[in-house]
Amino acid sequence: MPASPSTLDIQALSDDVRQTLLRLARQAIASHWQPQLQAQLDALVHDIPGGEQPLACFVTLHLHGELRGCIGCLEPTGPLASSLIRYARAAAFEDPRFPPLRQSELPQCTLSLSLLGPLAPLPAGSRQELTAALTPGVDGLWLISPGHKATFLPAVWHELPGRPEFINQLLRKGGWPAGTWPEKLQAWRYSATEVSEQPSRLQP
Repeated sequence: MPASPSTLDIQALSDDVRQTLLRLARQAIASHWQPQLQAQLDALVHDIPGGEQPLACFVTLHLHGELRGCIGCLEPTGPLASSLIRYARAAAFEDPRFPPLRQSELPQCTLSLSLLGPLAPLPAGSRQELTAALTPGVDGLWLISPGHKATFLPAVWHELPGRPEFINQLLRKGGWPAGTWPEKLQAWRYSATEVSEQPSRLQP
């Protein structure tokens, strides 16, 4: 059967599609204060080729270079377009690490979208085993054990380029006790296509 013309190739997104995805996320947040934007939001949903296909994604907000919110899913929870709307709003208003975004902050925020590939298991019987299996700059990492879980997107490698520190900081994020290797730890890797705003393109 031939591929559907509406299939979204996340590894080869055109600039137009990237800008449409970013406008969708930004207007999803703005509609919190401006309900009249809902009609434009609905139109943007139909402008995304393959926007109806299920895809895991994260939406990240930075304000003056500092993290201001990040929410998403590691496995698809619905069509990409509706997921971006949901997680853009959640990153702005529901991230428990931050107060809800103020309307005056949105024009100064930079949005980044992470479109995720499928999860693949990694060996995690020891720190050495997991360290050797990771590919720096490429792999997102999800760790889970009874009572704990945490993930770092591939973009975090820009801040933590070394594999030991990447793992250590992720364990700290998930609340695992320092100095010991978690029991029954499970690990998965995933890829991500990053779609980010340039400061010169931000809309008021």
